Amino acid sequence: MQRRTLLVAAALTVTSVLLYATRLGFTPAYLMHDEMQFTLQAQSIASSGRDLSGRLLPVFFTEPEFPAGRDPVIIYVTAAMLTWLPFSEMSARLPTALMGVLSILLMFLLARRLFGSDRAALVSAALLAFTPAHFMRSRLALSPQYAIPVVLAWLLVMVLFAERASVRRLAAAAAVLGAGVYTYLASVVMMPLYLALTLWWGGRTLGWRAAGLAGLAFLVVLMPMALWYLTHPERTTQIVSAYQLAGAAGGGGLDLSSMAGVIRARLGLFWSFFSPAFLVVSGDSSLVNSTRQIGFFPLSFIVFLPVGIYRLVAARQPMAQLILAGLATAPLATVLTGALEMNRLLLLIPFGVLTACYGMVALATARAAVWRAVAVLLLVSVPIQFAGFYADYMGRYRVESAPWFGGNTRDVFNAAIARAGADPEVQVLVSDGIPFADRYWRFYALVNGRADLVGRMTRYRPGRADHAGAKAVLACPITAAECRELMGGAAWRTVTIATELDGSPSFALLERTP
Repeated sequence: MQRRTLLVAAALTVTSVLLYATRLGFTPAYLMHDEMQFTLQAQSIASSGRDLSGRLLPVFFTEPEFPAGRDPVIIYVTAAMLTWLPFSEMSARLPTALMGVLSILLMFLLARRLFGSDRAALVSAALLAFTPAHFMRSRLALSPQYAIPVVLAWLLVMVLFAERASVRRLAAAAAVLGAGVYTYLASVVMMPLYLALTLWWGGRTLGWRAAGLAGLAFLVVLMPMALWYLTHPERTTQIVSAYQLAGAAGGGGLDLSSMAGVIRARLGLFWSFFSPAFLVVSGDSSLVNSTRQIGFFPLSFIVFLPVGIYRLVAARQPMAQLILAGLATAPLATVLTGALEMNRLLLLIPFGVLTACYGMVALATARAAVWRAVAVLLLVSVPIQFAGFYADYMGRYRVESAPWFGGNTRDVFNAAIARAGADPEVQVLVSDGIPFADRYWRFYALVNGRADLVGRMTRYRPGRADHAGAKAVLACPITAAECRELMGGAAWRTVTIATELDGSPSFALLERTP
């Protein structure tokens, strides 16, 4: 690689880190409960090599709330970083943010191979960096984002295979896909699909023996998973139950009429996935996944994508066909589960950006000056639109999305930890109105360096005998009836009121003393 290319890649990496890995504790304002649980599992692995259930280096992290088990890659990557990072909300999200940076760098390397130009590669990487869905999900400690660099790495190996076919490169591509199965549940469907495409290309190029060896490489990487399924055969049923994969027709069987209805619903979902409104206008309905002010991709993709599809179809090359197949099959996982959710659609990002890059290059190199001017205007619009999105993300969105991330439990739990830490006789009670309170309590106890307090929390229910201690603090949502009743009584006094970013009160910490 030339020195200039290395300098461009280094500058791209530094810029991406500054954009993606800063202000992680500012927006989103709070960690949602799933982020906390991934991080708590990672902290347990980092400190003892065992998960929260006491199992040594498990493949999947089964929990009472989610028996199917959490995806392992994010947990082990985060655990590795927590061996040298202080435990905090920022360090919980930093590994995923760096996965986003890695994806941008891989896009640069991939596009450079595809287009043979540092400039085109840099623009392609910028298109990924300025993709709203990629930016937002890279700032959450959740597992779906970890599949994207795997797909980009696989595509990069396949470009190398296109340049010089060899069994080693074909097997490496298959092994990368095998590793990708451990990143996110949807990968259990998508990575074998990409493997089939890989083996089809490899079989036609090198023969089916080479394809068989590549398939073997994929299976070797999956051996730990296979052993886990053999020793935990209930996981398949748990996955079906957790994601309602068999729930299309309710409790009974499917007759022809209901089956036709399911098919129509799935086809409608498939179309909704590719609708311009979802892709470039409003995005996901959830404020966890979207600001609702911008789509999945930049608005310029409404031109770049169709032009790119045309360019890829006209190319009639295996690599072009691979990208088109990835784009067309991206909604498969969400269609199977029957819910249009961004976390199940993230594999659209690498294929969508690559397709848009082909469209951008086609317009930028067109003979007619008007099309070149269109390409320039569309490219200039991308950072301008992203700047507006970023300002909204750090401002209005931060305030409005806070309830979607659990609200300001941080202040009320930190206040309870301060009270309990100062007096070992204080009983810590948390209302049932605060879901996942055990995660919040454990997380903030560890953040405060008070691992000794982890076991001090008890769920509060009016009338329970074990709430009769003389000294106690109670965390509760002020909208709960029992909380308002206690706040108005003489037995408890209000220690603190946690307020949301918009100034509204949300949680109260009450104290009972002798």
